[in-house]
Amino acid sequence: MATGTVGYLGHVNSDYEALAIEARDLGQVWPLAYRADRLETGPDEKEHWHQLWAAPGGQADLHVWTVKPGVYEVNGADRPNFYEVTTIMRGHATVQEPGKEPFDLRPGQCFVCPPGWTGTWTVHEYVEKSFLFLYV
Repeated sequence: MATGTVGYLGHVNSDYEALAIEARDLGQVWPLAYRADRLETGPDEKEHWHQLWAAPGGQADLHVWTVKPGVYEVNGADRPNFYEVTTIMRGHATVQEPGKEPFDLRPGQCFVCPPGWTGTWTVHEYVEKSFLFLYV
């Protein structure tokens, strides 16, 4: 599925820092549907999310996130116990870890964030992403 590494956030090493990979046609193949009227809304109404699936036993869950252009901070203290596997389905954003080079994300690109990941999303165009939380 993945064609190789197209870039990374930080260095790929044993600390499992966020890694970006290119995935073929994932922006075109999305088998799970969600209803806009079921999306939960963030405090500023610029972002919405919806849980699509949860594994029995609570080991993983799958969500969709839609967001309007803007800047969004991710605080690692809010996410200490899960990996996030993200696929961009629509739009354009730049993601940056503190002290690292920014990385552009477009449809079909995937990346993995380790537990405790902190960073900033700068959304340039309306974004839809799917994300899977894997709890550790």
